[in-house]
Amino acid sequence: MTALTPDRVVVINDRSIRVGGATNLAILSAELLQQRGISVTFFAGDGTPAEKPTADMINLDALPLLERRRSEALRLGLYDPYVHDALSGLIASRDTPSTIYHVHGWSKILSPAIFRSLSPVRDRVVLHAHDYFLACPNGGFVNFRANRVCDLKPMSGRCLATQCDKRGLHEKAWRTARHMLREQLFPTKRMAANIIAVHERMRTYFERAGMDASQVVTVRNPVVPFVDHQLRPWANRNFVFVGRLEPEKGFEDAARAASLAGVPLHFIGDGAGRALIEKTYPEAIVHGWKTREEMRDIIGSARAVVVSSRVPEPFGLAALEAVSSGIPVIVPDAALLADEIASLGCGLKFSIGNVEALADAMRVLAADDRRLQHMSGNCLRHAANLAHTPETWADALIDLYDHVLRRSRRTGIDVRDYHHPLPMRAGDLSREDVS
Repeated sequence: MTALTPDRVVVINDRSIRVGGATNLAILSAELLQQRGISVTFFAGDGTPAEKPTADMINLDALPLLERRRSEALRLGLYDPYVHDALSGLIASRDTPSTIYHVHGWSKILSPAIFRSLSPVRDRVVLHAHDYFLACPNGGFVNFRANRVCDLKPMSGRCLATQCDKRGLHEKAWRTARHMLREQLFPTKRMAANIIAVHERMRTYFERAGMDASQVVTVRNPVVPFVDHQLRPWANRNFVFVGRLEPEKGFEDAARAASLAGVPLHFIGDGAGRALIEKTYPEAIVHGWKTREEMRDIIGSARAVVVSSRVPEPFGLAALEAVSSGIPVIVPDAALLADEIASLGCGLKFSIGNVEALADAMRVLAADDRRLQHMSGNCLRHAANLAHTPETWADALIDLYDHVLRRSRRTGIDVRDYHHPLPMRAGDLSREDVS
């Protein structure tokens, strides 16, 4: 059966400039879809970037909420009428029965206003869950005050009574109100939605929140190795942390553990914690943000990459970029990929938030060159089973769009068993399943 190809994909994201994370993936999706001959419109809350991801851009020239006056951020972060009007205007003037609306990020600029605009075309909206904001008001399933993963049901009485937000009680109340408004405008509990999870285990978190998970599909993120040549990590001494220097990323845990283990630690990244690291752990080296080209020498000196996040990371891009480069990793046990990485012999896991356990893992990898060489080989052998390449990721998205368009034209199609094994190629989804 001939695949249904979208007339257009409208990529919706807070930002259109490469700032990492979900935004880089939104931009990559736009580029890959255009290479496949699919028309793309990029709808973003920020200003027009110098390097446009698509020729067809709609930029609202708004600042991120954290860069606005407090009163304005609180009001427009809940609901921005200008965002609603702009997106509604786009839909009214350019929608077709084969237009897909793919939402990557909305919480930093765009606000829940987009969901009111998207409600009339709900059956052709794809929500990409790069984080947990669809299920959890603070987006992380973590109690930032207690520095532990949260096991409460989101929006339950105990959840509402728990002060878990890193910015204070007022922020928890505001995030709760925003979550309730988003759910009212675009229900995910009483109605199924087309949701992409980046790991199979995210479904458990969605179901705990009471979401209808019948149309949640798993499409793992694409990964490109840090380097394109073979490394010899067992001949190196440095441990490397890649990521934002923010409390939820556990940067200080990594620094303390390295100090206890007596191993050199390099940070690639920046953030509010940089001054703390430079003052308290002067033996650690903070390089700041680096381009992929600038990172190569630092990564080339890595014995292992350390992921010390205090939240249950849905994917962990830095860990998989390291694994695909043949570099073993140390990851917290709450990371959704931790069990796979450990069972495949690509790294070690430790109890999340336990600095001594992290230091012990560092000591183990620092002391045994032969073991590290074996783990490096495992990384190269198994990396393809942990993530997509950009090309197979594009295949997966296009297959999903075909599925969504067919479902929007017919009823009674069940996609609960629709998941992409890795590596995935175009056509892995049987056309009989959706005919």
